Amino acid sequence: MLFTKALRETVGTDAEQLVKNAIEGFACRDKDVEYFLKHKVFEFEKRNKSRTYLILVDEIQNLVAYFTLSLKSLEFRDKLSKGKIKDIDGFSKKVQGVAIALIGQFGKDETKAKEVSGKDLLGICMDKIYQVHTLIGGRYVLVECHDAEKVVDFYRVNSFEVLQLDKSDDYLQMIRRL
Repeated sequence: MLFTKALRETVGTDAEQLVKNAIEGFACRDKDVEYFLKHKVFEFEKRNKSRTYLILVDEIQNLVAYFTLSLKSLEFRDKLSKGKIKDIDGFSKKVQGVAIALIGQFGKDETKAKEVSGKDLLGICMDKIYQVHTLIGGRYVLVECHDAEKVVDFYRVNSFEVLQLDKSDDYLQMIRRL
């Protein structure tokens, strides 16, 4: 049985060391996702830069996946149509950017990948985003990912659309309407 644990609930508690031990054993195909979890997640949590949610099987030591949510200022590139900008903003086609919910990290432990499907993990993640959406509004959610066919196809199948490359041209930005 899967359950979700907010990392912030463990910071400064006896459970923090158990979580750190579980994180040490986490292995992800996307090494950036793995590195964030192993080296940055607690600092981001303590500084209120993001919120991370652990997906566990039965106990805190059995970490199978995680995702991190935050807010981002999405800056529109020059190539983006005015109609698309107005759709995302909800009012104006002249804005330079909008605040948007960001799925900043999203990954499964490759040794336990069968414990949770990508679709189910994204469903859990989107449930959290909809909770935020209910409280503060917002029109879209954003993911930034490598422009790899398998990754892009996964997000497309799950109702995301390609928007643009980020300002550094390193990541593809994909959005999904809330």
